[in-house]
Amino acid sequence: MSNSLLSNLLISTIACSASLISLNSQAADSEYEQWLKQTNTEFKNYLDENDKAFIGFLNKKWEEVDVEKPVKRDPAPKPLDIPIAKPVVIIDKPDSKIPNADSIKQETVAPIVIVKPTTLKKPVVVIPIKDNKPSVKKDLNLRTVAFDFFGETISVEYHKKFKQNFRSKINNKSIASYWKQLATQPHKKIITQLSEASKNLQLNDWGTALLFDQFARELQGSNQRNQSSRQLTSWFLLVKAGFNARIAYNDQVFLLMPSKQQLFSTTYFTLDNQRYYSVSLNEKVMKPGKVFTYSGKHLDGQRNLDFSEPNKFIANKHQAKRDLSFSYNGKKFDINISYPKDMVNYFKTFPQLDLKNYFSAGMPQETAYSLLTQLKPIVEGQTETEAVNRLLRFVQTAFKYKTDDDQFRQENYLFPLETLHYPYSDCEDRAALFAWLTESLLKLDVVILDFPGHIATAVEFSKPSQGDSWKFNGKRYTVADPTYVNANAGMTMPQYKGKAPKLLAF
Repeated sequence: MSNSLLSNLLISTIACSASLISLNSQAADSEYEQWLKQTNTEFKNYLDENDKAFIGFLNKKWEEVDVEKPVKRDPAPKPLDIPIAKPVVIIDKPDSKIPNADSIKQETVAPIVIVKPTTLKKPVVVIPIKDNKPSVKKDLNLRTVAFDFFGETISVEYHKKFKQNFRSKINNKSIASYWKQLATQPHKKIITQLSEASKNLQLNDWGTALLFDQFARELQGSNQRNQSSRQLTSWFLLVKAGFNARIAYNDQVFLLMPSKQQLFSTTYFTLDNQRYYSVSLNEKVMKPGKVFTYSGKHLDGQRNLDFSEPNKFIANKHQAKRDLSFSYNGKKFDINISYPKDMVNYFKTFPQLDLKNYFSAGMPQETAYSLLTQLKPIVEGQTETEAVNRLLRFVQTAFKYKTDDDQFRQENYLFPLETLHYPYSDCEDRAALFAWLTESLLKLDVVILDFPGHIATAVEFSKPSQGDSWKFNGKRYTVADPTYVNANAGMTMPQYKGKAPKLLAF
């Protein structure tokens, strides 16, 4: 074979190999471009029509609104010194003041049935949602945030591009741009994971909002420099999760949310006949003054906060104990309870609610079962008034009295669980605990007695009873004051004797 032929053959072989390499390279490039195009399309798909319309609202001129001072609850001072009633033994006999008294006989408390919790509460482990993308891409793009949420470890997986830092001057344009940045990054799996964690923990709306906010706080960092990033990220996630959350700003960014219940000691502004409260969520509260906010709202964010059912939260990892005792007619009774300390810390985050919410809250199942089973033999088999008197004595004397101003330096109503925890309690705290005990054990209807500066309760007995009473909704209720030490049912605290209280159902 001639040299010329060999040379041509070699050149052809090299050219063919180069062509194959080029084709393989093109195929690889094409595959990469397809993946890149698909990824970019996925990112763009996060920005739906609702986002586009909402960004339009944000880019328009924001209106200036007035931030109102917090609403205070009963401004009348509470009693500092609680009177002690003289021992009185009430004999269940007819009262001459009651018509047809000769035919009246006190009912005996019905047999008490206490249902034991059927399920054991176990620690909740949140497992990040699996991603179907190739593992190499997942390792490069995915990050994990893990944080403690009142005793439970929460782990959330997120795409690295979702973390966006807000470093711009605060105005409507920069906030609109930040929303668009977050909306064009993968975020749906974050919301799915946090929503699943909320469901597992049985959180109400407030707990869910805290959970989302805690994720934003861990993601962005807790220092002051990242305050705007935290608030804006929390706002974005809450709206996408369905909450009617709103942002306002002056020299800093504030997160606001409306509530089904009226909130006290919390600043707010009114927009479209809706109060938006500065719920703070781990940040500084918004002070009275002027702020700017947008008109309209995202169609995804429609749900107002609902603070009901606060005790549903599963928080039982760290238990605390307390020993309580009281005496009645010369006999001493000892009550030993354990309760979830993490839930006490959780309750500290709640804004101040209307009085009725503390009466309707109830108690965590395990704590309720323990307390009720110990009180059951003390009241079972007694007449209704005798059983009520025994519960009154428990609440009146097993807990030390101190006003909120003295204990907390501010007004701070307590849920019944908190009354078991704190060393002191005042009138509304004791009233809420007593009302829950009476309705749970005795199945008697209880209403709130609202005196200026003082909260007590009144009980509807099956038959008319002795002492002070009032009619409400066609029924008669007899005073039962859990703060007036040693007072039996029918006895009003001396400084409120003769005064007509407001009667409130809950």
